[in-house]
Amino acid sequence: MKKNITSIFNKNSKKKITCLTSYSFNFTKTIDGLIDVILVGDSMGMVLYGMDNTRNVTDDMMIAHAKAVKKASTKSLVFFDLPYVKNFNETKVIKRVKRIIKLTKCDGVKIEGNKELINVIKKLKKKGIPVMVHLGLQPQKFSSSNKYKIYGRGKFDLINILKDAKLLEEAGAISILLEGVISHVARQVTNNVSIPTIGIGASKYCDGQILVSEDMLGFFSEYYPKFVKKYADLSKIIKSSVQKYSSEVRNEKFPSKKFEYDQ
Repeated sequence: MKKNITSIFNKNSKKKITCLTSYSFNFTKTIDGLIDVILVGDSMGMVLYGMDNTRNVTDDMMIAHAKAVKKASTKSLVFFDLPYVKNFNETKVIKRVKRIIKLTKCDGVKIEGNKELINVIKKLKKKGIPVMVHLGLQPQKFSSSNKYKIYGRGKFDLINILKDAKLLEEAGAISILLEGVISHVARQVTNNVSIPTIGIGASKYCDGQILVSEDMLGFFSEYYPKFVKKYADLSKIIKSSVQKYSSEVRNEKFPSKKFEYDQ
């Protein structure tokens, strides 16, 4: 049964919201229904394309991947990241969101930004398009992932994020994703808004959690952010499997008679 967007984003239910990223049909088939929300994240730029930031992901790239994910998902909700554009323009942002929604049939959009999104959210809400906002560390503001900084240590960080959170909630956002936010700030935001918060590196105090699937499954062997818990080590499993395959091919053990077609 398809998850209901109203019940999933109901803060009063006290049930933690589970979210993961996906960019492909087959992976989505595997996780569909096991989590509440699948995000077609602009993290695909780094995860799939080897980019150093999320800025070079285009609308057309997002559309291609979101179509595949939405096609595979019959139970989980599917949201997509609105890709970065250097110069913010309210009308263009709304037009882009509506285009991607129309072509992908996704259930909602996540947008990075602050109070400049107020009218965007209001107008998208009128069109029946749910918006999840993204506060705290906003990767699209950085030209390199090496420049990412944890949010909440500055003198006015808490004041600013609380103000933005309340304004975007009042505009009609259905949820707030908090990234790279120190614990007490995440707790204050969560306690002071009536819509659920989704954390990534933002402590247990959020109403839900999201991780990049490839991170939590151990696809990579290099550096991991502090907030990532590895639930598997697929990189090791994949390497071992490929080594075994290569060895069997070279030693003529594969394909054996079992894997051949007879007349």
